[in-house]
Order: sequence, then C-alpha cells, then structure tokens
Amino acid sequence: MARVRKDVWQLPANDKTLFWYGEAIKTLQAKPITDITSWWSLAAMHGIDRQLWIDLGYLDATVTLPFNPNALGFWNQCQHGSWYFLPWHRAYLAAFEAILLDAIVKKGGPADWALPYWNYDPTRPNTLRFPAAFAQEFLDDGSKNPLWVKERYGRRGNGAITIRAADVPVVQLWQEPDFFNEPDDIPTSFGGTRTAFSHGGAGPGLLEQVPHGPVHVLVGGTKEGADPDIAENNGLMAMFETAGIDPIFWLHHANIDRLWESWLTVRRRPQDPPDAYENPTDTDWLDQPAGEFVMPRPDGTTFTTTARQVLNTRDPALNYEYQDISIAGQQPLLAARLNRLGVPTADANQLAGALAMASRKSTELVGQTSTAVRIAGPATDASVQLDSGATRNLTANLSVRSLARAAPGAAPQAPDRVYLALENITSSTDAGVFNVYVNLPKGANPAEHPENLAGVVSLFGARAASKAGGPHAGAGLTQTLEITDIVDAMHLKGELNTQTLDVKFVPETPISANSKVDVGRVRIYRQSR
Repeated sequence: MARVRKDVWQLPANDKTLFWYGEAIKTLQAKPITDITSWWSLAAMHGIDRQLWIDLGYLDATVTLPFNPNALGFWNQCQHGSWYFLPWHRAYLAAFEAILLDAIVKKGGPADWALPYWNYDPTRPNTLRFPAAFAQEFLDDGSKNPLWVKERYGRRGNGAITIRAADVPVVQLWQEPDFFNEPDDIPTSFGGTRTAFSHGGAGPGLLEQVPHGPVHVLVGGTKEGADPDIAENNGLMAMFETAGIDPIFWLHHANIDRLWESWLTVRRRPQDPPDAYENPTDTDWLDQPAGEFVMPRPDGTTFTTTARQVLNTRDPALNYEYQDISIAGQQPLLAARLNRLGVPTADANQLAGALAMASRKSTELVGQTSTAVRIAGPATDASVQLDSGATRNLTANLSVRSLARAAPGAAPQAPDRVYLALENITSSTDAGVFNVYVNLPKGANPAEHPENLAGVVSLFGARAASKAGGPHAGAGLTQTLEITDIVDAMHLKGELNTQTLDVKFVPETPISANSKVDVGRVRIYRQSR
C-alpha cells in the first residue's frame, strides 16, 4: 500500500503529519553538514553558496566541507531550465522523504508517514494563504517551531506572505500537450527544453516558470527597506542556493511534483498528437545522464537513479501517491477561448471537438524589440515592432477566424497560438516578480485590466544565470507567456492593424534601480500545428 502525500490544507485537526515533520527536522538539523543525511547537506544538494550560508548563520566558517561548494557535483546538482527539472526534483524529494521517514520511525512515529504538499489552488482563495503551522516562531509550549525560519520576507518585505490567483494560474498547464521542446524552439512545453544534465539551462517548462518560480520568490522576498542586490537581504526561498534550508521548500516541490501527475491525467482527444500528455520516451531523457542523479540513503550511502526509475510513484523505490491529483478547467483550449470571446458554448465545443491537430509545430517570428528593456520604477514600457507579413499570417489563423472558416462537417485546423517571449533576462537579484501586460489602454491602471495581463514572471535563478562564468554563461533566463486571448480580443476590436504592440512591465515586488533587471529582447511568435 503506497503512502499518501496529503494536502496540508486538508489535514484534520488531530493529524500529526506536520508534528512528525517537525520532529524529523530537529533530528536532521542536529547532524553536521558533513553527514550527507543532515538537513544542511540535503539543502546543499539543491544549492549552496558557502559565504552566503556563513553570512546567514547557517554554516560555521571553520568547518571543513566534504564537497566543493563552488562546484557542481553531489552538492549544487539541482536541475533548472531543463527537461530534467521534474524527474531530478522527484528523485531528490523521494530521497529526502526516505531520510525523514527513517528518523520519524526511530522516534516512534508512523511507518506510513509521507511528506505533505501545499496546494495553492487559484480556485480556492484560502489555499493561497501561507500555511499557518510554518508562520509562528514558537509553538504553544514555548519551544522553537522547527517549521519556521526568519528569512521569509514576502511580497513587500514585511513578512506577510501573499499569493494571488494570478501568480499560480495552473489551468494553463492543462492546455499544453507537449512535455518537452527542442533547443531551437521557444520554450512552450510543460516540462522543459531538451538539455544536457546541467545546473541551469535556458529553457524552463511552463510548470517551472509558473507557479514554481513566483511561489519561490513571493515566499522569500527581500527584507523590507534592504537592497535586494545583496543576497543576504533576500529570503531563503528566493535563491536556489538557500531554498532547501526552508522547510516550506519541500511542500512547495511536493506540489510541483503533484502537478506533474495531474498533467498526465488530462484527457486525450482523438485529434491530439500520439504523444500528447505523456512523458518522453526518448532514451536521452529516460536513461541519461546515467548515474548523474546521485542521491543519499538513510544509512549514509548513495545510489544513482534516472528519469526512467522515478516515473511510477507507486513503485516500491518511491512508494507514494497523492491525496488528490484531480484537475479543473479541462475544457478544450479553443472552446475556452471562444467562450471568452462571446461564442456560445455549444458552438465552441463543436468546433474544438472537430479540430485536426498536426504532430509537429511550426513557429514564425511576428515581431521583436529593437533594444534591451531595463525594468525599473513602478512600471516600464516597451514597444514590439511587428512584421507586416507575419502579422497578416497571424490574423488569418486566429481562433476567431477558424470559427468563421469552419464549414459544416469539415475538420478545421487548430488555430495559431501566440506567445510573448522574454529572452536573456539578466539581473543582480533573484528576489523579483513582475507582471507583464499587453495592449493596455493609454494611461490605464494595470490592476483594473486583468484581461490584458499576459502573465507573471519571477527572477528565481536569474542572478546565477547572469554570471558570465555561470551555467548560462551570462545569457540569463527565458520566460514565455501565451497571449493568444489578448491578441484574439485585439483582432475582434480591429486593433491588430498596427506596426507595434505595447508591453508594460509592472513589478510586484520592490526592484532596486541598481538591480539591473534587463530583458535582452522581447519577441512575439505565432505557433501553429
């Protein structure tokens, strides 16, 4: 019988899951960092910066470390911006859970204990709150709360952690049928870009972009009034060199892992490509890099694993399942778009159900900025120059045109999807989140126009990605936002007959003028199947 990972918001009042989590944390934190089953070594596997850990008080400067904290290896092996993001973190989470369970059983706890998850469900506002058990420094008996850390500063730096539904729009994940994309593609897949085994790639999947990144930064944040360019001023969760120290990190990643399981349940339609909503069958993903997922056992030995070995969570090596992997919003993408554009549901569903989808994508550049964009102050405007020919191709294949062209009994082709790609995002801080709006009315308050919100972008990992000698060689991050709905609405209003498209960046967290948050290039693509 598989152990059950439970929703932290659905734990009964008398449930001991978090109590035992705290007890295990105390056991693991009592071990030195030289023990690979310690809290500190487990966190360092995700990332470690020796001087930053010393400055924050989590590492004694006199300790001789068993691994080089400046090298990629047993420590600093987390996978980001890569198609290994999901399987690596699953293996990591499972190894962590096994070590916790071993400690819990030795303390007299339940043998079926499993790590809970924080399901920040945008359709249930109460779940967007920060779990209360992690928020108090002291327990009722006056002892220190092992689930609490002081370096959680939140959106405004005052310790109040707030997450909006717009920060975690998981429904968009069910609308992407491809697990991965190739390096030359824009990153629009669910699970990431094909890469080598690396600490940081340039192509995060949609799940890694959102909700993964914003939750990290909105929990961590920057200390109120402090300079976010000084890493010591930022919360643990905001930086992957420190994120694993925070107990909430593991509940956040349990939910990311759960969302992977949820994506696999999206119902297949006859017209979907044969590999839609399935894990890759490519042996480069399944079996390589052989031996690179190096994980610790409770007894202090290590083992190696690969993506192939972590696909079934109920296998004895993992032995867990989630309390709930059901999803909402499975209406076919086109039907949902047409509904929002005023097309009756019956007509929209009939068209969506008749779609013929090709198995290969075709991408065309529609427009781009001529210079880099520096994000600073309360808002930053950019103008994307549009190519007239590509714009005509786009307007001919939007969902509203597809409906008009659909002949009775015919199988229309899937309409284009439109993406806004923010390329080469560099920054001297990780602790930033900003909203991106498209085609806002002149002088409008962005908050009053959610229909123009393209999406939310976090800077999680940007600092390392901006270093010339780092894993990205200074190329920064790439984030992709779908703007099909916005462009569809513009077309209906006759607003696509233009040479430029306006984009506005509105920071959700304080961004210093010294942070040098630059978007190297903003591009608009149309993608067809």
